[in-house]
Amino acid sequence: MFDDSHYRNKPGYIYLIHAVGSDRYKIGLTTRSVEARLAELNSSQSPYPLELIDWFETPNVTEDEAYFHEKYSAHRVHGEWFSFDKKTLKEVRREYQDDVGFTFPQLPRMTLPALPELSWFSRDKVALAMASIGALWLIVVLSGCLPKTTPSNSTPSPPHPIIIDYDS
Repeated sequence: MFDDSHYRNKPGYIYLIHAVGSDRYKIGLTTRSVEARLAELNSSQSPYPLELIDWFETPNVTEDEAYFHEKYSAHRVHGEWFSFDKKTLKEVRREYQDDVGFTFPQLPRMTLPALPELSWFSRDKVALAMASIGALWLIVVLSGCLPKTTPSNSTPSPPHPIIIDYDS
């Protein structure tokens, strides 16, 4: 059994990886980039080519991984590997989508290069940035389109100054 005490209460990612050519899927955790973990698994730990199906960021990797392992335990084949038919896979993927925290725009899945300078980059942060830009755009548009209102109890404007021309 895998000792997850090193990961307990740590932020990271829960990923879903598919062994291409099979009905096998790995539900795992990592505190590094998902791309780095996929590269590691592909290089030494699988007889099948592996593809990343889905992932989400979480503040507690062990808790969320345990939830998925328990919920889909009837489909467990070995360790963190599960056998999913199309219907069950769709359910698992829907649950991954529900776990991202909010659902503003659904961004397309991107395979990001495993570069250290992109470690801050996640689809949740991009979605949050897009939602923020959209909200700012909406505020700007609405502020230019709404009529200016004057309160009914406003103080009258001061009288126009009287200009006296002494030269005439």
